[in-house]
Amino acid sequence: MDNKSPLAPIIVSVIILLGFAGISFLAMKPGVIGDANQNVVLLLMGQWSTLSGLAAGYWLGSSNSSAKKDDQLAKKDETIQTIAATKAP
Repeated sequence: MDNKSPLAPIIVSVIILLGFAGISFLAMKPGVIGDANQNVVLLLMGQWSTLSGLAAGYWLGSSNSSAKKDDQLAKKDETIQTIAATKAP
C-alpha cells in the first residue's frame, strides 16, 4: 500500500494558485516587467491558467472521488488480509 502524504495535493494546489495569481498580476501590470517580456508573461499565464483549472478539477471533480475510492479499496484489502490471518491455523 502506498503511504501518500495527504498534504501533498494541498501544497501543490496552493503553489499552482499562488503562481497563477502572481502571473495574473504581472499580466495586468506590464510596466512592472517591461513591454519586451509581456509576450512571455501572457504565455505563462495561459500555462498557469491550465494548471489552475486542473487543480480545481482535482478538488471538485472525479479525481478526488477516485482517490477516495482507492483509499477505501486499500482499507478493504487490509481488512480482508487481517481476517484471513486470524482464521489461518
